Amino acid sequence: MRAVSRTKPRPPTRRRRTLRSSLVPVGVLGLLVGAAFVWTAPREDVAVPGRVATPEQVVIAHIDAVNARDFDTANVIDARPGSDLGRFSRPMRTDLVRVEKTVTHGAPAHVVFTADLDGGDGTVDDGLWGYYLERDSDGRWRITDAGVA
Repeated sequence: MRAVSRTKPRPPTRRRRTLRSSLVPVGVLGLLVGAAFVWTAPREDVAVPGRVATPEQVVIAHIDAVNARDFDTANVIDARPGSDLGRFSRPMRTDLVRVEKTVTHGAPAHVVFTADLDGGDGTVDDGLWGYYLERDSDGRWRITDAGVA
């Protein structure tokens, strides 16, 4: 037979209650920060297109990288000033429907495509859209502008 203690548990002291009540918000905040880092993490890695990639392949890789939150690859491809994406960026999601045409004139290229666009700042409607590309000094295509002319 085991001996059972008949002493009453000590009531929480003021110090214990204060410590417990301050740890709960810290724990909740920690969970929220952890969830934010998981939610904003890249979903997959997208390869940076090589020098032999076509402008269409580069545009598709950029769209795939942004949708996968692989902002390292997206930033390598996109050379527009101020277009750097970071971990907490919320760019629009582009669901490519079809590449319509590619117009090339020597070095620059213009890839026009039809897409469903969600999110972003709401200034771009679904439908026809495009990227202008130029070859960089390393021989790879880079996005230099966007829009449909």
